[in-house]
Amino acid sequence: MAEVPAQDRLAALGMKVEYCERAIRAGEAARREATPAEPPTAPGLRDWIARVGMLRYTMIIEEGWTPLNHKNMALVVNPEQTIAVGVLAGDAGTGWPAPIKPKSRYPKGQAFANAVAGGDLTLFSNEEAGHPEVLEPETIEALDLWLLLTYRLRQDDTVTVFSELSRPESVSTSGYIVDWLDRVILPRQTFEAVVVDDGRGDDGSIDVLVEEI
Repeated sequence: MAEVPAQDRLAALGMKVEYCERAIRAGEAARREATPAEPPTAPGLRDWIARVGMLRYTMIIEEGWTPLNHKNMALVVNPEQTIAVGVLAGDAGTGWPAPIKPKSRYPKGQAFANAVAGGDLTLFSNEEAGHPEVLEPETIEALDLWLLLTYRLRQDDTVTVFSELSRPESVSTSGYIVDWLDRVILPRQTFEAVVVDDGRGDDGSIDVLVEEI
């Protein structure tokens, strides 16, 4: 059976490959705005903020999706209220077809684990941010969570971003997303390396020593 192109896979979800690429480009451009006077975390943090913002802005403007926030989880939900999409940094397995399998680059918190498990009915509530609840609990529970997973590889003067839009299945006891229900591998993007770049992950997270999975 022939593999279904990524563009067709994303179309079935109400998305386009170019939307994901636009978000990644915005993140890379934001890295270039960091200066040596800023904290060493600035490039990765700028990248994450810009990538999340561009993905949500694009989905809102182009497809009529709705932004939702909960405990630092910045998501966007489709008009049919069946799919929620977020952004996450992956490891070196990101963007490669099976049998290679990625995992999240950093451990995630309990809210994220609940999102993957589908067991937190208040996961996508905006109430804590001062906004009224926009989805019924039954709808929230039924949302499928998808993640724009990215991994940056710097080689000399070039940065290659590997990416995929994937649906997580489980979180390990150490907090990593390690299994996936579905994966859509996206085209790789290449950029000129950033001069001010501390090599941090796409989500601005701090690298810490953790146990191997």
